[in-house]
Amino acid sequence: MKKDVKEEFIEQALRYIEGIKKGPLSKSHAAHKKLRKICKLQCEAEDRGYQFFSELITHVEPAVRLWAATFLYLSDPTTATTEFQSLEKLKSPHISGDAYLSLKEIERGGLEVNFD
Repeated sequence: MKKDVKEEFIEQALRYIEGIKKGPLSKSHAAHKKLRKICKLQCEAEDRGYQFFSELITHVEPAVRLWAATFLYLSDPTTATTEFQSLEKLKSPHISGDAYLSLKEIERGGLEVNFD
């Protein structure tokens, strides 16, 4: 049975952070590529991925929320910013660090989201 897109997103977000934390980095790079592909397709939807990412931003896993917030920023910058602030407070080296950097970009005038 084929996984649905949300299940795939969750799995890849978890693989990404696991690859960053424990290695090998090739695992993280492969997950990153798959996540970008999923996100690009979702952001091309009429609602710019709002429905998809707003459901995932409440996931129990911080890695999933981080990725969801990044792309939710395109359709709902306020909710995404609030989630970045929440994730920053976790003091988890990889999650909080990425959330902090996203907040700094927002302070500088906006978070640039790309799909490369």
